[in-house]
Amino acid sequence: MDAIFTLPYSEFKVADMFAREFKAKHGYSVFVPASRIEKGIDLVLTRRLKQQTRCLTFQIKSSRTYAGTEPKRKVKNRRYQHYTWLNRFAVPTQADYVVLFGVYPSDERSGRKLGRSWWQSHVMIFSHTEMQRLMSSVKTRTGKPDKMFGFGFDAPNQAFLTRGNETGEHIDYSKHLFEHQAPTIRKALGERGTKAR
Repeated sequence: MDAIFTLPYSEFKVADMFAREFKAKHGYSVFVPASRIEKGIDLVLTRRLKQQTRCLTFQIKSSRTYAGTEPKRKVKNRRYQHYTWLNRFAVPTQADYVVLFGVYPSDERSGRKLGRSWWQSHVMIFSHTEMQRLMSSVKTRTGKPDKMFGFGFDAPNQAFLTRGNETGEHIDYSKHLFEHQAPTIRKALGERGTKAR
């Protein structure tokens, strides 16, 4: 057995966000699998209520973020400051939710070396069914399954599907950002009242 237990940054950051949002005083706990090869599950969120514990499982898919560039000619769709790119994947049956995680510099134009505080996270959450629906719709302009998909954004409260849509239209997926999905997760774990805390 290895003496050192480590987590990829994406999993650590999402676990930290969950711990901050879903507080222990309300019965929540965040767990990560001890096995490095736990199939389909990267994080477990539980809520203890009286003598029962409810849980939800999450798989985390991460992407580096790419800076947008000015187009050389006029284009149909707008360009964004940041883009995530992910490989199309089979949604694991073990995951109740899938998290799409990206990290990006809050100001790429500063010209200075970016410290830790300059980096921000772009986190989207999809239920198992929602992610299956998205994966089945990821297609090229010719209607064939696309091997990749991605989102563009200028601000943390934005998420537009920029690759993977057959029509080429940039579809707004901002409702899947972490802050909008937190109430849904609370409800799934039996908490009454779904306002952010």
